[in-house]
Formats: sequence, C-alpha cells, structure tokens
Amino acid sequence: MIDALISGKLIKTPALKTGQSGKHYTQFLLSVAVGEDQPIVVSGMAFGDIAERVAKLQKGDPLAVIGSLKPSEWVDKTTGETKHGLSITANNTLSPYDIKKRKPAAPESTGGKPFDDPIGF
Repeated sequence: MIDALISGKLIKTPALKTGQSGKHYTQFLLSVAVGEDQPIVVSGMAFGDIAERVAKLQKGDPLAVIGSLKPSEWVDKTTGETKHGLSITANNTLSPYDIKKRKPAAPESTGGKPFDDPIGF
C-alpha cells in the first residue's frame, strides 16, 4: 500500500450511498494530469463524513484526496485487453468548498483602512 496525495477533477458527479451497515460511502473518478501526457483516471472510495463531503461536489470540481493508493487491473469487456489503473481509499479530502468554508473573516483591526503607517508606496 502507498500513502498518496492525488489532486484532480471529478469526471462525474459522485453519489452518496448507504451500505448494509448503515454507513455512508461514495465512489468517485478523478482525472489527474501527469505532465504533458493524457491525464490518467484514478478511481476512489470514501466512507462516513468524508463520503458526505465528496458527495456534495459536482462533475468538473477540483478535489485533492489523501489516502491509500494501490494499482488495479481489469479486463476490458469489449476488447478483452488487460487494463491497468490506480485506486485510492480516501482518509481525507480537500476541495475549494472546504477552503471557502474554513477561511476566517478578515480582521477589522485597521478600521477599514489598508494601512496606517507613514510609508507612502
């Protein structure tokens, strides 16, 4: 298992689901830029409150995910070719929505003036 930070854009809108245990989860797909090559697709899974945060996002929204990354392999049903990819189980996430929500209001210490020092530039 590899601990990783992956940043990309959601390929489709994630949906919040409930497992048999009653715990929420969501699956998502990220398009991740890798230099000048075509972006790669990383599939992801999130649980609990992290899944709830991811499920609020829409297709095209940027998302950074921290978690356990592992290689995946499957057989393409149409061509019969073996394909390779990456999947991540999210331990935490960060999106612009989270940043906007957490950003504190600017202090009113200058009384609305930009600066009150004598340096004029």
